[in-house]
Amino acid sequence: MIVFNTTFHVEEEIREEFVEYMLRHFIPMSTKSGLLTSPRLSRVFGKEEGAGHSFAMEFQAVDLTALERWNSEESGAVYAPLLEKFKEKMAGFSTVMQTISG
Repeated sequence: MIVFNTTFHVEEEIREEFVEYMLRHFIPMSTKSGLLTSPRLSRVFGKEEGAGHSFAMEFQAVDLTALERWNSEESGAVYAPLLEKFKEKMAGFSTVMQTISG
């Protein structure tokens, strides 16, 4: 199983709007085709530089081929509106992991 995680850091002023957008729009758009499943949005705790909040958006894919297909065919339509909506008030990076056990 492949885990696809994107960690976002958002400014305090957009925190509630960001969470609502992720739940109502980002997750449904990301999972529509079935290539990504098991969405989980989590708050990240830790030492944060400056103000704001961090969130981890996690999905699962059956294999790297499915994730690569989602990236090439669907990610643009999912991330473009997110980036347009929140612009410089949000930053993020993605990590791809393989489940070893569990």
